[in-house]
Amino acid sequence: MAEYTTREMVEAIEITPPVRNFLTRTFFPSENTHRTEKVEFDVKKGKRIMAPFVSPRIGGKVITRNGFHTHEFTTPRLAPERVLTVDDISKRGLGENVYSKKTPSEREDDLLAEDYKDLDESIQRRVEWMCRQVLFEGKLDVVDEEAGVDFQVDYGFENIIALTSDRYWSLSTVNPMPLIKERRRKIIKDTGKAPNVMIFASDLIEVFLNNPFIRESMDIRHLQNIEIRPRIVDDALTYYGKIAELGLEIYAYEEYFLDDDDKEEGIIPSGACLMAHSEGEGTIEYGLITQLEDGRFHSYEAKQVPKIFCNNNSDVKMFRLTSRPLPRPIDVESWCVIYPNGMGAEQEG
Repeated sequence: MAEYTTREMVEAIEITPPVRNFLTRTFFPSENTHRTEKVEFDVKKGKRIMAPFVSPRIGGKVITRNGFHTHEFTTPRLAPERVLTVDDISKRGLGENVYSKKTPSEREDDLLAEDYKDLDESIQRRVEWMCRQVLFEGKLDVVDEEAGVDFQVDYGFENIIALTSDRYWSLSTVNPMPLIKERRRKIIKDTGKAPNVMIFASDLIEVFLNNPFIRESMDIRHLQNIEIRPRIVDDALTYYGKIAELGLEIYAYEEYFLDDDDKEEGIIPSGACLMAHSEGEGTIEYGLITQLEDGRFHSYEAKQVPKIFCNNNSDVKMFRLTSRPLPRPIDVESWCVIYPNGMGAEQEG
C-alpha cells in the first residue's frame, strides 16, 4: 500500500464529491473553515430600516444597525473510526470474485477507500441531523454522558407554531390557508424575502392534500389556486405541486436516520412542515482540527482530517476521520415551523 501524508489525504478529501443531504444542501449551502476550534459569528433577526430624510443644513442622521447577536462556540468534534486487522485483508471481501487473485495489500487499499466513504457518510448524516435540529428547534442540544459530551447552541428561534385541537388541519371545518398566508406575510415583513417552499413530513402531506378547503382550491373552477402535479425528485423527495397565488412549492421529504438509541426517526419530524426559501443563506462552520502525529501535534484548517495509526503489538491499523462542523443560520426570522395537528399528535390522512 502507498503511504500518504495527512496533508495529501486532506487535499484528496477536498476534491472528493461531497455526500450532499437535502436540508444541508438547501438551507446551509455554504462552508467556512476556521483557524481555531472556537468560531464566532453573527446571527440576525431581520429588520428593514429606510434611510431617513434630513434637512439640507444637517449633515446626516445616525441609524441603528440591524439587530444581531454575536455567538462564540467551540465546534463539536466528530471522530468516527474503523479498525483494520490481518484477518480483514487475508479473506475475500464482500462482492469479491471467488477466484480473485487480489493481494492483502490490494485488499487493504480497497478497504481503506470503503472505510473512508462510510465514515464520510456518517459525518454527513450527523451534519444533516444538526441542520434538522437548528431548523425545527432553533437550537442544537447534544448530551452524551458516556462520551462526556454536553453541548448546546441556542439561536433564539421562536417561529414554531403548534396548533390546538380545535384548529387541526385534519378537521373538515378548518381552512389551512389563512395561517399559511399569515406566516408567509410575517416572514416577508421580518426579512424582506418571501418563502417559496413548504416541506412536509411524509405522514402529514396527505392530511394537507385531503383537507376539504385545499381540495376545493385544486378545482379548476376555482382557477386552480393550488396546482397538484406530483413527481419524484429523488428517492426521498417528492414534489406535489404549488400554491400558485403565494408562489409556494409543496414537497414531502421521506428520509430517516437512526438516533443514538438506534430508534428510527424522520429527518422531517413527524407531523411537521417547514416554510422557508429554497435558496438558503445558512453556512456550515468548520473549526480547526488538531491531532497527534509522529509525536507532535499538527493542526489543520479543513472540513475533515483523516488519521491512520497502528498498534504494532496487535497488528491492527486504525483509520479515523475527524470533523468539527456547526450549522449557522444567517437570519432566524427567515423560516417557520408548523405542527398542523399539534406537536406529538398522530396524523390521520
